[in-house]
Amino acid sequence: MTLIDDLFDLEIPNNVQISSNGQKIVYSTILEFGHKTGEHSVSTLWLAETGKAKSARKITSGLHDDRDPQWRPDGESIAFASDRFKAGESSAIYLLPLTGGDDEAAAVTPAENEKGIAKFEFSPDGKSIAFLAPDEKTEEKKAKEKAKDDAIVWGEDWPYNRLRLVDLSTKTVTTLVSRDAHITNFAWSDDGAKLAFLEVRTPWIEAKYLYGTTISTVDVATKEVTKLTHFRSLVYDLAWAGQSLYFIGPAAESISTSANTVFHIDLKAAETVYTKHSHGIDNCAWSLAKAGGDVLVEVQDGMQDQIRILGGHTLFGKKRKLDAWAAAFTKDSDEVVLAIAQGDTNHPCEMFSTTASGGAMVQLSDHGHAFTSQNRTFGTCTFLSCPSSDGAVTLECPWLTPASAPTTPEGLPEKPLPTVVLIHGGPYHRHTESFDGLYWYWSNILLDAGYGILLADYRGSSGRGEDWAAYARSSGKCEYEDIIAQTQHAVEKGYADKERLAVGGWSQGGFMSYLCTVRNGTHGHGWAFKAAIPGAGITDQDTMVFTSDMGCWQAEITPGGKPWTLEKNDTRNRQGSAIWEFGDAIKNNVPIPPMLILHGEKDERVPLEQAVAMRRALEDTGLPYEYVVYPREGHILKERRHLVDMDERVLRFVGKHIGGK
Repeated sequence: MTLIDDLFDLEIPNNVQISSNGQKIVYSTILEFGHKTGEHSVSTLWLAETGKAKSARKITSGLHDDRDPQWRPDGESIAFASDRFKAGESSAIYLLPLTGGDDEAAAVTPAENEKGIAKFEFSPDGKSIAFLAPDEKTEEKKAKEKAKDDAIVWGEDWPYNRLRLVDLSTKTVTTLVSRDAHITNFAWSDDGAKLAFLEVRTPWIEAKYLYGTTISTVDVATKEVTKLTHFRSLVYDLAWAGQSLYFIGPAAESISTSANTVFHIDLKAAETVYTKHSHGIDNCAWSLAKAGGDVLVEVQDGMQDQIRILGGHTLFGKKRKLDAWAAAFTKDSDEVVLAIAQGDTNHPCEMFSTTASGGAMVQLSDHGHAFTSQNRTFGTCTFLSCPSSDGAVTLECPWLTPASAPTTPEGLPEKPLPTVVLIHGGPYHRHTESFDGLYWYWSNILLDAGYGILLADYRGSSGRGEDWAAYARSSGKCEYEDIIAQTQHAVEKGYADKERLAVGGWSQGGFMSYLCTVRNGTHGHGWAFKAAIPGAGITDQDTMVFTSDMGCWQAEITPGGKPWTLEKNDTRNRQGSAIWEFGDAIKNNVPIPPMLILHGEKDERVPLEQAVAMRRALEDTGLPYEYVVYPREGHILKERRHLVDMDERVLRFVGKHIGGK
């Protein structure tokens, strides 16, 4: 087995749930990127005991897509969603007694249903499960599709998520909210009498951004719906505690490219308006969870991932990516037991348990045994800080030194290293230390080959609040300048060899990689990139607004906004569009480097035409490039052979242009 094979075989924990007494943890594992080794995705359920090392054991076979495990409140069984009836084409909720085996899992919703279960959750008394799923296709609809009489008419026949309830004693399914609107999330009241839910106009992906989210409650007994308020954009998460509802949304409210803030609704108030509660000023909220009567929040605070009591103190925090987590109060105690899924540069993500009072991190799983059994190491992570080129802010990012590189006692490479600058997507995302520094193990295979890795974190990234996030609306200006500033800092400090630099990234990272090529070496620092790997990147902002499934988001961050609102001589949207800078780059002898262009054939987020434009420009001017399109793939590649092919190409391309060890 090669390193790349071992990496793509790696399963990691996700969807973690801790029992109410804090003694057991159930979680699922998936291949790191949700990729498929066969025709269909699979996921496995595991059970572990808190505080007991290497106690994790499989409780399902791993032959199905068993996912999203949840504890029944009595702790005697778990529910999970699965496609066991027909792989990849069915979706139901199953109940598994912990005293039984995998074959005792029984469907509590119709096993043959084809429409996906979007979310489900036990009622507080454990007698029912609320869940979200669209209506199944009617026989008339199936007949029309079979006859190919299936014209798609905009605004008709939307697959709305309905809020439903299944009685576990009778398996009777009741639809609680059935009006024509799309429900995206819900939360139970503490007494189980009501559900709060989030509703958007349609399932169209842009609807929540353009028309906002309505927050309502429904009485479980009477099905009476009460509207509470309307938020002007998308809502990410929802939690109900006592007489308070909390949700996460963009701080700027009507602008999605914004820091995540926790908002509050006081259900006792005469007018149920939302107000800003916490986070989003100098950090970013990421997810909410209940633990006893408290609401906990996951926070990105600079390079740290944290778990906090909402409005209170920090329970856990490290400068490492938090892949998944859960928490519970121990019985008759204020101690909080935490389930943490986390890895680092040398260790794949594992399941740990600890306590908020500072107890030991106990490793419960051994999913990365293929690496730990060989004592395989990749490198060390150091956090670099430098001022931005305009002096307005301090930038911080991870630097990875390969394990093979000799270092000084201070941890600095003895000589500058051939370096790949990897740029994250988003832009509302950010790097911190993790096992995989970017996507699809690029950082792992490059570290193993002896390259230094700079994981650029630019203004517009998450983790530092709204003023920082708002820089993403500069159409590539600040992001590009920050990537150059961080690269220059790595060169000045002796980490990176300025004669052997490459740049690459996916999505927003691909967009920035394209900009780096057409501006290559124009920054005045005396170096230029020798190679670029733009993956699923943007080359023209106007056509992105026209063709992307998230064109509204693209219009939000381009200088002029929606192209159809501009005067015909207004070319502001060409700013930050690499294809419109290409001609000037050629005229001014900018050293456009060789490119490895990677793209999915069916990408709806950044359509393939973005890559085609740059390929045609390079072909027309005779500049060197490799152009690789992966059939059937969308914005995130899923087929294993494609992922292996991509990693092998990245390694060869970097080796060809900046050399290895």
